Amino acid sequence: MLRTHLRKAREARKLSQSVLGRLAGCGQEKISAYETGKSRPQYQTLIHLADALQVSTDYLLGRTDEMEPIITLEDVLEEDEVELILKYRSLPKEKKIKLSGIAIGLSE
Repeated sequence: MLRTHLRKAREARKLSQSVLGRLAGCGQEKISAYETGKSRPQYQTLIHLADALQVSTDYLLGRTDEMEPIITLEDVLEEDEVELILKYRSLPKEKKIKLSGIAIGLSE
């Protein structure tokens, strides 16, 4: 069950094995071994995997099929902050640099 839930959570978070391995501190090879069932993570690694994937260890172990919700920008930012970030991302690089300079100047 671990290998199935690990892969589902990783894909739901749109993470490669390599990125998840770095986030969990175990490397891409270990993630691959866990997902193919060739190896099982140690207790501490299981906790790091759950934290990196924003799921419970119970989910990874198959004790529940409920994956915890993904935290979105809207969960941690105000609506106007999300709007500002999205507008910033749509700007060309030169304007992003200029806007960053203005923001830094305003915060001093």
